[in-house]
Formats: sequence, C-alpha cells, structure tokens
Amino acid sequence: MLVLLISSQGVHADDTLISGTVRAAEGGSLNGLVMIEKGRLYGKKFRYGGLIRNGIFSVKVDGGGSYGLHLFATGYVYFPLGLQVEGGKDNRGQYKLPPNPARAMAPVIKEVGFSSDSKATRITLSVSDPNHDLSHQVLALNVSTGEGFRMSPPGFVLPFTKIYPEGIYTLYSSQSEEFDPLNWYFVAADNKCYNSPVLGSPFSPDGVVLAKTVRSGSDGSPSGPDSEVNTEGLTVSGLTVFTNNCSMCHLAESKKTKVGPGLKGLYNLGKTPARGKPVTDEVIRKQILEGGIDMPPYSHLTEKEVSAVVEYLKTL
Repeated sequence: MLVLLISSQGVHADDTLISGTVRAAEGGSLNGLVMIEKGRLYGKKFRYGGLIRNGIFSVKVDGGGSYGLHLFATGYVYFPLGLQVEGGKDNRGQYKLPPNPARAMAPVIKEVGFSSDSKATRITLSVSDPNHDLSHQVLALNVSTGEGFRMSPPGFVLPFTKIYPEGIYTLYSSQSEEFDPLNWYFVAADNKCYNSPVLGSPFSPDGVVLAKTVRSGSDGSPSGPDSEVNTEGLTVSGLTVFTNNCSMCHLAESKKTKVGPGLKGLYNLGKTPARGKPVTDEVIRKQILEGGIDMPPYSHLTEKEVSAVVEYLKTL
C-alpha cells in the first residue's frame, strides 16, 4: 500500500481547525497525541494528527463535516469522540482523560523499523497486546505534514473484523523530501480503550512521550444543580466524576449510543443495556470498578466517587 503525504503546513484565518485542551481527570495538563479520521467515528479513515503539548493541540483539516477525534496520552485511557466540524472555523473543545488502572494490559509497540529505497520508505511496527484484544488503531503521525495514518495489519483482515492480529504492521511513505524518522510518532490501542505508550524517536523507552501531569488550581469541574450528590453522609460530585470518567463514552441525557450505550433512565430499565444484568447498585458498582465488554475498569476511583456516580445515575 502506497500512501501519499499531503502537506498541511501554514495556517490562515479561514482554515478549518480542530483544536482543544486536554487534561487529566485528576487535574493537570497532558502531553500526547491526537489522531483524526475523516468521516464517521471508527470509519478507519485516519487522515490528520498532531501532538498534544502542555494540554493543547490544534490540527488543520480539509473543510467541515464529520470527523472522528482520538486523544492518546501515555498511561491514560484514550478518548474517542465523533465531531461535526464547521468549515472555516477553529472548532475548539475541552477534554479529560482518566488514568489507565491496568497499564500492564495495554498494547505494546515492541520494535520500530525503517527501510528506504529511491521511491518510498517502509515503516514497520511490531505490536503485541496482553489482552489479545488489539483494535484497528495501530497509528502513525508525521508531525512535519500534520497527517495521520492507520498502518496495515499482517495479512488479510475482513472489513468488519473487531480484534486485529498481533505482529508486524506496515506503512509506506513516499515523501518527496528526505525521510526523517524524527518526524514520526506511533501509538496502538485495543478495544478496551487502553493504548500503548505514545512513542517517538529514538523508538525505545527513551522515546516514550510522558504524560507529565502538571497540577493547577482548577480541576475544570462542571457546576449545576445536579453536580453534588450527598449519599451516606458523604458529599461528592457525582456529575463531576461522571463527566471526568464516563462522559467520553456514555451520554447522560439520552439512550443513544455514543461509544457505549446512553444511560438516561438506566435505573428504570430493569436490565443493563449492554450485558442484560439486573440494574442494582451492586451490579453497577462492579461494572464501574471491573469494566466489562469493551469497557475498561475504573478501579482508580475511590469508594466515595463510585457511590457518587451510582447516585448520580439514579437521577438520569
């Protein structure tokens, strides 16, 4: 597969941008990687990308329409979101990533290779996943052009395949200028929203882009009449915990699917929408702490925070 790189350097007032701030759920700015699909979320058409530096990113795209946004930071659960982008504007957002409590289960990029001839450079990644649940998201970013790519898997994969094979992933770059590995970054993700460390040159542990959370005075918590839940004598913001940890995949105001099912009226359903289990406090707490089908565990939450989320879900 030959991939042609299209330059996206130079930003003008009427350019279409997708930009924003990225913070850790526990507070502080993050560094990492943003990758963007042209079209619907999980359409697998990755076209654009950029670095997240000190919690800020800005990526130029080709006009308005539907896009899929993916945010990655080393040691955090990645953030997927479908966007409807306005053309000729800077489309800004604010995003929060929860820490990954199971880093040992995240995919691993074991080796990066480059080989060039007169026509193209072949890039290879050796990828493994302790969960054996690797997704199609084995991704490459060229920061010199602002383009992102989905790398080709080893062997043939059916279009509707969910779990992708481990092994050697490949990308061919036909840059007209001299190829420079320093311009490249890589990340891989699985179906539980775990991602590998964001990796740049020298493509070893020394090349990992560290999240480097920087504490600040504001945690960005939302405010409103439902932001505090008082249960069992404990006042904790259930809305805040939900916003920081759950809202990236679940809608609170609707039953529609975002990444996971919408949670409006959850306690009136009788059974959980994804797994068909009884909707009880015990079942919901276990689901939050241990995860489930396509859902990572949120065992980093305290007992107070889990209780607050459970009580908040009862209000939906």
